[in-house]
Order: sequence, then structure tokens, then C-alpha cells
Amino acid sequence: MDTHILAISGGGFSTEENSFIDEYLVKITRKQGPLNIAFIAAASNDAQEYIDAFYHAFQSENPSHLTIKDFESPNIQEVVNDLDIIYVGGGDTRFMVEIWKKTGFDQVLRNAYQNGIIIAGISAGAMCWFETCYSENEEDKYEEFPGLGFLTGSFCPHYNDLKRRIEFDNWAAVQTNISTFYRLEDNENLHFKNEKLAAKIIT
Repeated sequence: MDTHILAISGGGFSTEENSFIDEYLVKITRKQGPLNIAFIAAASNDAQEYIDAFYHAFQSENPSHLTIKDFESPNIQEVVNDLDIIYVGGGDTRFMVEIWKKTGFDQVLRNAYQNGIIIAGISAGAMCWFETCYSENEEDKYEEFPGLGFLTGSFCPHYNDLKRRIEFDNWAAVQTNISTFYRLEDNENLHFKNEKLAAKIIT
């Protein structure tokens, strides 16, 4: 069974109407009819406006969302297993990953991914799938922390931002245990199939 991760640097439904990258995501499934697609906004602490934008963008599918409280639901694995696509929003990457690990939701996601459920994510929702993350914290200082390790290497979204670019490049230059660094501007996206880079999509 093939696995897919779509890493979106910037854009998507949160900033665009009829986003090309979101249309590309839907086509990856190769399924006819409405898709079961759930949004996770944990990195933005379940921001309601973000969730509302997701429902608007995917109203022709079967949209739903999972809140932070849902991660500890006894039947959460069954709920996630019924999905075609998991779509993870941007925000505070470390906060989100720590909640997932604390609640065991990281393993729920890994099980779903290994069973062929497609994963997509914007910014923090793209960075988290890699082995190592390097991103700003609540005090706007950059720090290194573990990702989920579905994909090797490290991912930098919004590389067009000068401060982020300098911080990431300086950090990457002294790393010896990271195999690959992905640096994406806001109009660039990566599609991984079976943990290998299958396509770079520029929108």
C-alpha cells in the first residue's frame, strides 16, 4: 500500500480561494465521490476561524475536524481510520507535536499513515513529519526539537522570509547527523510517496 505526505510551505485554503495545491491533494486519492477529510488545528490551539476556513474550502467533500480534546477519545483510532485525508494546519509546531506525543495521538497518526491514509500539512503541519524540526518558540527564538520521523531530514517552510532563512541556514550548516534539508518558499510544495520525494509543485 502506497503512503503519501504532501508538505505545503504556505498557501492552501487558509490564504487562497480554489487553491491549486488543495485540488492536487484531492486528486492524490484517485477516488470518486466525496472524500472523508479531517482538519487538525492543534498547532493554532484549535483556532475557530481556521477550522471554519477549512470547512468552506472543502464543502464539496465530507469535511470534519479533530480538536485537542479528541486526541484522547477511546475510539480515536477508529475515527481516524475512516478518513481518506488528514490535513494538519500551521502554528506552533513544538506545542502540537508535544500534545500528540503526550496523548499517544502520534501513534494514531502513524498507524493511519501506514494504512494508506493521505497526510497533508501547511507550515507546522508540514514540518512535523520530519526527523528534526527547527522553528521559533513562543519567545520568537529558534530552537531544535524532534519531529515525528515519518520522513528523514528537516523541513523549513516560508524560506522566503529573510530572518527564517538566516536562522535555518546557520543551524543547518553545523548539523552532522541530518541527511537532507528541504527549504521551501511559500509557493513551493513537496509530495512524498513511500517516503521518497515524488514531486515538487510550484503554485
